[in-house]
Amino acid sequence: MKKLLLTILMTVCALPLLGKGGVDEDGWPVALERKPYFGYRFFVEGAYGMGMNIQTQPFGIRFDTQRRYFNAGTTQGFQFGSLFYLGAGASYMQLLGETVDKELPFRQITAYGDLRFTFGGMFAAYVDLRPGIGYLWESKAWCFSTGAGIGFDVARSFQVGVEINLLPLNIGKESATPMDTLVGIHAGLSFGRGCRR
Repeated sequence: MKKLLLTILMTVCALPLLGKGGVDEDGWPVALERKPYFGYRFFVEGAYGMGMNIQTQPFGIRFDTQRRYFNAGTTQGFQFGSLFYLGAGASYMQLLGETVDKELPFRQITAYGDLRFTFGGMFAAYVDLRPGIGYLWESKAWCFSTGAGIGFDVARSFQVGVEINLLPLNIGKESATPMDTLVGIHAGLSFGRGCRR
């Protein structure tokens, strides 16, 4: 898993070198600029990652490589200029691995709002915040769900980054920790009139 994460990170860092920007009068590369855009934009996204436990007494962070997850969903909304995107979406998440209760596998359907801020030109950084409400499939219960992500937005049509989800994985159990999180690699494609170069 560490080799896969390192390979993806190196690929993401190399993406600016593949851009076809121009050069200035001194021969230095110049990145393509992102034109302001106002209009409908939607995303088709997926993620894969592992669990992470955060304890406060005493404070500690522990990665749970035996607990993995995958997530797939879509987000619909509007882009307001080059910086701000506001939308809403739904996703399906499934926990996998040896530490997941086999009698009650964890599945969640989440409805969320999406606030996305993008900084840069054709190759830009983004910050994504996703507060929402999740429905726990097996226990037939509702819960609050919070997600966040950072990454790169390439020419408005491809996104890759890291996401963090705060989830109530151990609610009601004696071994519950104050906060359980999932950390994963996030990738998506976006569509809309403004996604074309």
